[in-house]
Amino acid sequence: MTGNMPPNDSDGSGPRSVAVVGAGITGLVAAWELRRRGVNVVLYEASGHAGGAIRTTHADGFLAEHGPNSFVTSPAVESLLQQLHLEEDVVQANPGAKRRYVVRDGRLVPFPLTPSSMLGTSLLSLRAKLRVLLEPLVRTRRQEGDESVASFVRRRLGHEVLDYAVDPFISGIFAGDPETLSMAHAFPRVAALERRFGSLSKGLMMQRRSLAGGESDGGADSMPGDTKGHLMSSAAPVPARLISFVDGMQTLTDTLEASLAGTLRLGCPVRLVHRQEARWLVDAGQDGASRSRLVDAVVMATPAHVLAAMELPASMRACAAPIERVEYPSVSTLTLGFRRQDVAHPLDGFGVLIPAAEQRSLLGALFSSSLFPSRSPDDCVTITCFVGGARQADRAREDADLLVERVLVDLRQLLGVRGEPVFAKHVFWPRAIPQYTVGYQAVKDAADATERQNPGLYLAGNYRNGVSVGDCIASGQQVAERVVAYLARAGS
Repeated sequence: MTGNMPPNDSDGSGPRSVAVVGAGITGLVAAWELRRRGVNVVLYEASGHAGGAIRTTHADGFLAEHGPNSFVTSPAVESLLQQLHLEEDVVQANPGAKRRYVVRDGRLVPFPLTPSSMLGTSLLSLRAKLRVLLEPLVRTRRQEGDESVASFVRRRLGHEVLDYAVDPFISGIFAGDPETLSMAHAFPRVAALERRFGSLSKGLMMQRRSLAGGESDGGADSMPGDTKGHLMSSAAPVPARLISFVDGMQTLTDTLEASLAGTLRLGCPVRLVHRQEARWLVDAGQDGASRSRLVDAVVMATPAHVLAAMELPASMRACAAPIERVEYPSVSTLTLGFRRQDVAHPLDGFGVLIPAAEQRSLLGALFSSSLFPSRSPDDCVTITCFVGGARQADRAREDADLLVERVLVDLRQLLGVRGEPVFAKHVFWPRAIPQYTVGYQAVKDAADATERQNPGLYLAGNYRNGVSVGDCIASGQQVAERVVAYLARAGS
């Protein structure tokens, strides 16, 4: 259902008009929010479909997600779902599938989620557990400048925690390398605990006390994958939920696309963006069929690397150079279906993450049919596997048959899989997830400077405000608010 939307000038060139470039989830939400506020919008998408990485395939009774499989809600997300009338389409993750597994020495070990389970886990040695208990005694870092995730964790918690507790989750969130990712930018809330309290343990304890007393932790920093940091100050507290939709994640982007009828231009790449007096000239379309349009503001909701292929003002090109160099490792997704009787493991959890130290082909796997209903026929199970990332980028580029062979070796040894899959869907992402590497402040500064020097131009997307679906939704909502404020100032 599309809800009640204000009329929209599909030409997008009238007063209070905005061009949104890129119809991924950020661009869709930004365009939807702008149109909801009465702004004339045109939304450009270079590919033949909207939704970006969010796509769902249904075949032979199986459901395969090309990109994100789920996301965590926030008050802003819950509000969007209500406005789109999607409440009845939402499906929450199975509460019995909270367990996360990590591989150590070739076997699956439940990841400890509480202090008591940490003491009893076989994931860490006794020496590593003692090292964690001594964390409050570790001095804070005095050296100025950025620090990698690996350096931070080794310094505060030891190398074993890095290898078996942090490294696999880095792969799960960023498909990245903890040696190159920035602690301050990839996990700002965790880094802030050391700065504010001098200790992670003390900081977590103080936060629990504050929350128990009804105080806010400020929400100033939000780490990717944690949409709970994006709180609307006027909203009542809403418990976060891990959700998808009955028919898969594409339900969300399809609903947004339907609500933007008349504004979306598919297969229409933007080639040129230039300032023309107090407005912006946008040239878009295929060779021989391009069309120019004057608008009051432009939202660039594309991946960072797309900027390099566009004709931009010299001042913008100079500012945006660090943005164009953001790294995106390749990732392949393999959704495999098996007969239930051919998988020995009960698949009683969220999935499994595999540390680099285990030297496997897999980064990790989701137990998709355990998480959400209707992901496979009743007598089958679905396992979604991830290969490549910063760890093994070249492996992600291998053909589907070879990847299935490699993945099956790991699944047979780790999950007791027998026989061949009865369903397989391979999706290759040549540029998957932006890497918030050491020195990433230069990228954020470049984005800020680009906007300052080009009034009416806005940059949004997962390279700027977090990589999760919830982060991208919040990014689209926030940039729409900024654009509306700009239009009000320009019109006054």
